[in-house]
Amino acid sequence: MENVPAKQLIKDNLNIPTLPKVLVRVGQLLDDPECGTRDIGEVVSRDAPLAARVLRIANSAFYGLRERCLSTEAACSVLGLRVLRNVVMQAAVIQRFEHLRNKGFDLDGMWRHSILTAQTSAFLARRSRRGLDLEPEEFHACGLLHDIGKVVMLDSLGNDYLECFNQARTLGDRLHHAEQRRFGFAHTDVGAMLAVRWGLPTAAVSAIQFHHGPLENLRDDPVAALVANANLLAHRVADGDFVAAEATIDQETADFLELERRDVFEIVDFAAEALGQIEV
Repeated sequence: MENVPAKQLIKDNLNIPTLPKVLVRVGQLLDDPECGTRDIGEVVSRDAPLAARVLRIANSAFYGLRERCLSTEAACSVLGLRVLRNVVMQAAVIQRFEHLRNKGFDLDGMWRHSILTAQTSAFLARRSRRGLDLEPEEFHACGLLHDIGKVVMLDSLGNDYLECFNQARTLGDRLHHAEQRRFGFAHTDVGAMLAVRWGLPTAAVSAIQFHHGPLENLRDDPVAALVANANLLAHRVADGDFVAAEATIDQETADFLELERRDVFEIVDFAAEALGQIEV
């Protein structure tokens, strides 16, 4: 994040949360070759609300488990390490901002969009034949966190942010433009700063920073371009506009990401199905 004035304004006005402790511990265990899924399950189980959310996500139709998991240890064992990191991150991040529920902000709606963007980003990454700087699981994190700046701003700015958010929707204004005019920074800047604080790769930071463009930042950055297109496609699928969703990734973008036309159609089908399977 190179916008120095915005960075200082964010530091002066917002509380950027640290990485949830459970994610720190899970990350340590995942990096330890002597630790297994049972160890991670035990760590998650110590936080009852988090454990319940992990189980709800793991048992959702999206993961298609044959038998319902009744314990976090079982869920961790069945899901596998790569998927497990995403599930725990999703549960922990949502829980971190649970206190904002009923604040006049559609928290569930934002998380549903973020999760769909995460799943679509990972799917696109698997289909892309271009060499990318991140693994599909890291693209999942980019999608999950791409709008997290909104809830960080809501948490610190309260009604001022809610007024800005609602006014932008009423006027049909782009939210990040409205945020920039009112506060001197946007949720994209805040999300990028959080990503830096949480130790995400540089490519992930850029993807979060530029998921709304500008275009010149996307033309030479396949990671940011992929997440930006996944974000837009997720919005259009959620709106039920499948024609627009299929048109999201035009031929130039498909060539840039090294996607075939059939990949685009399959991505839209995937997102439409995933939308109905999301658990918040």
